[in-house]
Amino acid sequence: MSRLTVRAVRAVLACGLLAILVAFAVLLAHSAPRRSGSDVTPNVDPAAVTLSTGEQACQNEELLPADTAALRMIISSGESPPSKLSVRASGPHGALLASGALAAGWRDGVVRIPITHVSTSTARATVCLRDEGPSQVMIAGDSSDQDHAIQVGGKSVEDVQLRIEYMRPGSESWLALAPTIVHRFSLGKAGFLRDWEWVAVLVLMALAIALAVGTILREET
Repeated sequence: MSRLTVRAVRAVLACGLLAILVAFAVLLAHSAPRRSGSDVTPNVDPAAVTLSTGEQACQNEELLPADTAALRMIISSGESPPSKLSVRASGPHGALLASGALAAGWRDGVVRIPITHVSTSTARATVCLRDEGPSQVMIAGDSSDQDHAIQVGGKSVEDVQLRIEYMRPGSESWLALAPTIVHRFSLGKAGFLRDWEWVAVLVLMALAIALAVGTILREET
């Protein structure tokens, strides 16, 4: 193969690698609202639970993650003016962990309800969403095969699970979240792997790219 062709291949590879690096940098720098966690329930049923004015839906066995400052749910008021919503999260023994409210006037769809900042994680928490009026609201969720039931208007409702997303404060880039991602990457790992496995993953990815580029150049040469 001619030297001109080899140079062209090298130029294409260099441009491709540069494009990957630029795209990666843009992705890391992009800032947006980020989740601290969720209850992994899909939004299959847009009206899984319906609340009338003064009623509340309480879901127990929730993992309330640390660094949570808002709840995000899919809520609709139909054709009526949206109601004021309030939230209360309590621990296994009833102690208040966080609370918040959203004034009336929100739009149907994905609704973000701010709450007081949660600094530590709590397992088996109970999260209650209350319709303060003046309209009926519908909350999205899915059927559930779990043993526990949620409380709606003071009554147990089985086989239903609300979709709750727990949101971190403000907007953050993936670069700003790097320490948190590294920490979570270490969870559930053996002690001798916990502190350096994420480094090994990055090194292996770099080696794979280097081997691919080297193979292409060798074959073209």
